[in-house]
Amino acid sequence: MPVFATAFPAKNGGWEMEKKSEWKLSAARSASFPEPAIREWLERAEKSWKGKEPFRPERTDGDGIRVKMLYTKEDLPYGTVPPEVRGTAWKRQGPANRWRSAQPAAGGTARELSENIGKSLDRGQDTVCFSLPETLRLEDLDLLFPPGLLDEYPIAVRDDVKTVPFLWMMQAWAERKGKNPPRIRGFVGFDPLVLPLQSREFLPRFFPVYEGWLEAVVASGEKFPELRTVFVDGTVYERGALSIPEQLAFAFAAFVFHVENLRKKGIPPSDIFSKTVLAFSVGSSFFPEIAKLRAAKYLWKLLAKAYQIGGDVPKITIYAETSPVNKTAADPFVNMLRSANEAFAAVVGQVDFLHVLPYDRVLAEKTGLGERIALNTHHILREEARMHAVADAAGGSYYIESLTKQIIERAWQLFLEIDGKGGILSLLEKGEWFETVRNRKEERIRSVHTGETKLIGTNVYRDPKEKILSGEEGKGEGAEVLLLAPRPPEEILSLVQGGATIGDFLEKAQIPDGLLNERLSGRLESLLAESRTFIKEAGKLAVGLIGFGDPKEHRREMDFALSFFAVGGFACVECGPVREAGEALGFIERTSLPVYCLCGFRKVELLLDTVRKIKEKGIPAALFSTGGDGKLAEAGVTVIGEKSDRYRILKGLLEKIMEMNGNEA
Repeated sequence: MPVFATAFPAKNGGWEMEKKSEWKLSAARSASFPEPAIREWLERAEKSWKGKEPFRPERTDGDGIRVKMLYTKEDLPYGTVPPEVRGTAWKRQGPANRWRSAQPAAGGTARELSENIGKSLDRGQDTVCFSLPETLRLEDLDLLFPPGLLDEYPIAVRDDVKTVPFLWMMQAWAERKGKNPPRIRGFVGFDPLVLPLQSREFLPRFFPVYEGWLEAVVASGEKFPELRTVFVDGTVYERGALSIPEQLAFAFAAFVFHVENLRKKGIPPSDIFSKTVLAFSVGSSFFPEIAKLRAAKYLWKLLAKAYQIGGDVPKITIYAETSPVNKTAADPFVNMLRSANEAFAAVVGQVDFLHVLPYDRVLAEKTGLGERIALNTHHILREEARMHAVADAAGGSYYIESLTKQIIERAWQLFLEIDGKGGILSLLEKGEWFETVRNRKEERIRSVHTGETKLIGTNVYRDPKEKILSGEEGKGEGAEVLLLAPRPPEEILSLVQGGATIGDFLEKAQIPDGLLNERLSGRLESLLAESRTFIKEAGKLAVGLIGFGDPKEHRREMDFALSFFAVGGFACVECGPVREAGEALGFIERTSLPVYCLCGFRKVELLLDTVRKIKEKGIPAALFSTGGDGKLAEAGVTVIGEKSDRYRILKGLLEKIMEMNGNEA
């Protein structure tokens, strides 16, 4: 007899629990639990609080957004979910959340590019997405767009100033097709404002580029009614380390700048709205990034109302890319996790086009693996997680809806302030933008150096044994940028028809200040590169860690020191437990390292005695301590802690060691 039958004997053809049991189903159904008051919950939470920081049930984050520990229905704005933040995916037929993958194919020639576009489509990409080669010419478009391709897939081209001659090239190609040109939809995107946003020196060169872009956009609008060509590049504001409300405010200020200039060309606002794509970078802050995308939808409707667009407001189209600024060359596989997290947030936020940056984009040597995993991220979210079947997954979340409302209010206030100062171009001309970006970017990079902002595998949890890979220097000071040689539309069309390449219309310049495009880990990676060079020449770069007292007293400090010095590429040699200064001195004399870190600040007198003996012996080593009082600092010991500037301290230490090594040579 089965064991279940023994426990619960069958009677009358069914199962019956033993009579001993006093449990009654009816009693369970009628049971109720008193709902605890919020105050009671907070009191118990405070009693159990074990965090390093004081217990704060409510705080304001760096973006000025109020964040609480516990959210209830009372935190739901307006008592419901405004339809404006949902977009349209939640009420349309077909896939509930249809986003398109926009992983750009590349190629030096038209044939190579065409082959790579075909490969991406074979692997499941659902857009004709590619980067524009400078060698591209009119006759190459027949190779890129074979018959039927554009009827099945939309175009997704996000590039730089090369898009302007490409739009004229597309028009000439469509004219060659006669009465039955292919259906061209999707977007071809470039925001001319990105040029002056990178450097004030580009401001005089901006106006001819902008005029050329306006002419191309107007002409393309007449030729390709389904193609979006007004591209507002909001990714630049995330690269500039602006807060989420500021990113939205500046993006919509840029949009208004484009709207006003296109209106002067005779294009009504409703047509401009229907031709626009808004682009945003999605960073690591999962929930705020979802709220940012939802807030963008609301602000879009608010701006349409301001322009008195009646009837059905054209749907907002959002292009998103995973953030480039937080990607690292140190422990680069962590970039996969970062991009997957950011892609998930973008999908929950209901973007229309999504570009997942390959994990190895920041490396000097790239492989096809990065591109493959980036495209597969879309497939995982769509086919395995089935996010395409979920309409507005974040809708109704008390936390996200509260964040969304606050971001909307803050962003709109900032937008009005920008507009009151004369708009985005006025801020560029007065230099306010550049001052803001310099301060914010330096502050953000400093937060990485001090450990306040964590970059896993770079400034925290770095593996000292990991091989240091070469990072891409790119996009810093001295990087190349393309500009447009001013020409009237008739001349451009004539040159295009005569076989001119995209590169024939371009001029090249250097970015004098690359701060806007600097990655957060850039300086730490430069430090690692210097360490790698020194190790090749000198053989090793090591720090001696000396643990004073019992292991339980110094182990945590030694682990911190090991992590701290690993940030700069320093290996560590451990010694401990040490209970007398002589033991520490013996270790120092045996190893003869240029740096020693004394761990166990509770044994201050023992540490001071060790320092005195080191100096008496005339040992020229640099001394550090993982904590301690002012006496250690007075004795010439550098005290490091959680908030110490790793870059400044370790770069200075490396320079000192290199100087000592040079003197010995």
